[in-house]
Amino acid sequence: MKMKINVIRTGLCVLMVMAAMCTANGQDMRSLVREFAQLRADMRILQEDQKVLLDRITGLAQENVAKDAQIAELQKMLTMQETRIQGIEKDLIMRLEQLRKALESEQVSRRKDLESAVGSMAAEISKLDKVATNASAVANAASAAAARRQQPPPPPAYSGSYKEIEVKRGDTLSMIAQAVGVPISTLRQINNLKSDTIFVGQKLKIPVVQK
Repeated sequence: MKMKINVIRTGLCVLMVMAAMCTANGQDMRSLVREFAQLRADMRILQEDQKVLLDRITGLAQENVAKDAQIAELQKMLTMQETRIQGIEKDLIMRLEQLRKALESEQVSRRKDLESAVGSMAAEISKLDKVATNASAVANAASAAAARRQQPPPPPAYSGSYKEIEVKRGDTLSMIAQAVGVPISTLRQINNLKSDTIFVGQKLKIPVVQK
């Protein structure tokens, strides 16, 4: 822009020199006046453009100042946020450490409670084992006593002699065995009976029990 203005100024000087020369030579001055007026108009336009450019440069400078202020404010806010974040991180680390210690203490307490409960359960189990052992011994003794009570009496001792009876109406081999105190199997064996069937008038040998 300054170069264009200098060129115009130089042109004006040249025109002035030419005007002087034309006057000296007696040439028409009207064309020179028109060119001079055109140059002055161009110079005014260039001056106005220069003013617009200066205003724009001033505006941009002010905008840069405002941007710089905004950047400084943002940097300040960023620093404050970083400081706040550091404080939050520090507080979080402290709380996590407190929580870890509390958990460790709780684990130790629960481990002690568990060991105590296990010890109590072991003692109770030992007592129950003793009770179960005693109950088993009592049950075995009761079973042995019941078995002894349920054992059949020893078979009677026979003297080796027999007596003979006659079967009457209504008699059965089981009735006769119960009446004489001799097992029915013994009566079948002695009398060579294949079953418990007997007949009226039949003779049966009865072993004599040794007293």
